[in-house]
Amino acid sequence: MSDASDAKRVVIHMGPHKTGSTALQKCLAAAGPDLAQAGMYFLHDEATHAAAIALASERFQAAEVQLSALSQVIAGLSAPCIILSQEDFAGPLPGRSGKRQTYPKLTRNLRILKRALRPHRVQFVFFLRDETDWLRSCYHQHLKYRTRFWRFEDFAAHHGGFSWEEKLARPRETFGAEFSEIAWNPEPDSGVAALLEIAGAGAVALPRLSAAQVNTAPHSSQIAQLERINELTEFGPTAWFAKSFVLGARARPIGPSGAEAPALWPPQIGAAESAALPKLAVRAAVRVRHQRCHDILPPRDLDLDALSQERLPEVAEMPEVPRADIRDQARILEYHLRGKSRLSHLNALTISYLRRDTAHTEKARHLFHRIWQEKGVELVNETSTRWLISTLQTFLDHGLNEAQRSIGTAGYFYANMIKIYEGERAIEGLDPDALYRGDTPSTAGKFRGLDRYKVGASDLMLNTNALALEIAQRDAVAGLVLQEFLLRVSTAETVFSRHDRTRARRGIEVPGFEDTWAFFEPWRD
Repeated sequence: MSDASDAKRVVIHMGPHKTGSTALQKCLAAAGPDLAQAGMYFLHDEATHAAAIALASERFQAAEVQLSALSQVIAGLSAPCIILSQEDFAGPLPGRSGKRQTYPKLTRNLRILKRALRPHRVQFVFFLRDETDWLRSCYHQHLKYRTRFWRFEDFAAHHGGFSWEEKLARPRETFGAEFSEIAWNPEPDSGVAALLEIAGAGAVALPRLSAAQVNTAPHSSQIAQLERINELTEFGPTAWFAKSFVLGARARPIGPSGAEAPALWPPQIGAAESAALPKLAVRAAVRVRHQRCHDILPPRDLDLDALSQERLPEVAEMPEVPRADIRDQARILEYHLRGKSRLSHLNALTISYLRRDTAHTEKARHLFHRIWQEKGVELVNETSTRWLISTLQTFLDHGLNEAQRSIGTAGYFYANMIKIYEGERAIEGLDPDALYRGDTPSTAGKFRGLDRYKVGASDLMLNTNALALEIAQRDAVAGLVLQEFLLRVSTAETVFSRHDRTRARRGIEVPGFEDTWAFFEPWRD
């Protein structure tokens, strides 16, 4: 514990979340020289943040140890007044954890902060924002980074039912004048000005923050798109990828700029007897069959925006009909895609046409490419892994240029070889997430030339994934699909995760292969 002679005044900004903390912190950091002249220092580092995260995670003992160490740091600073700002001091942001209550440990957190920072004199600062307005802002944050809720009403019902008056009754009673409350103002510099007034430095000149330095709420069109992604997500862990386009962190894919040059359709197959595997060539020759079928496709210029907002019925029965008639296939697709968007159904229907040789190939191809050029960002996370693979195969067969066809080819074979291997493990009764029993091949190889490898002693998996990603970047539209699939592989239980998990848990480090993790990131359980 610090000596009493080293005691400072510590002004602790508690947030809460969604009350302009980021702007406040950036402003304080930029005002460092002026704060120093006023006898103040803004302490904002990784150690302080780690202590706040420990409190928000309810790791109270660890938090107290970290805060006690912080007290020693504060004692060594020359400024008589120190400012801390961490919104996680209040607790977890609603929607970040599974808790229904809002800041359930707020009073306990305050007690820990005061005790751990002794002998320093603490002054807590808490901003008050209208409950409904604040909760809606928390919901918008949830939309950006989580997938559980897609309606504010459901989010509010789960996290609402509180008032600041009730929530702050205990802190007010326990800490009295040490607990200051400020009415929240949306102006970017109002919060920091009020905080400095409490700290005794109201005269400090505040730097003007640019629009890029201030966290802004998503606008209404973005909110609608984020809600749609959350509602229809097929693979929650990768929803952030589609959201990054919606939020402007990535540029939306733009279709090919050059002349379109689709491959011949149906594919031209040479004579079976000239192939290395003539029997297999016979099968290849009939992969695409000519078929007379009805045109049930919508007009080429239909409104895809409207289609993306329409939903298939949640409840449907599987039609007892064969797939040969495209009209029956459309009904079967409605069953398999129940609850999904009409856009998802149209994607699957165009693919069904493009697996056949019909009089409607050009129209189906046009609609397929319109879907992925105009609405790929909205559709990619909604699409099941099975239909992602089918989409990649369609880019293989019907890509508008060589880049799209190479992406489709790489993605189709990459995905199906994983499917074959994982299927074989399931047949053998091996769990997808089971560690390997050893780290060295224990059977003799029976395919000459296919090298065996030891766990942690090969860059085969890393190079395979790196090349797949490189290929995916050759075209933004088709590449969106392959990148989504790669992301799903990186978060799923496959040969890649088994290899990396076995290596990490057993501490396997082979010289020369230290950084050859499957996705170039060390494994973390």
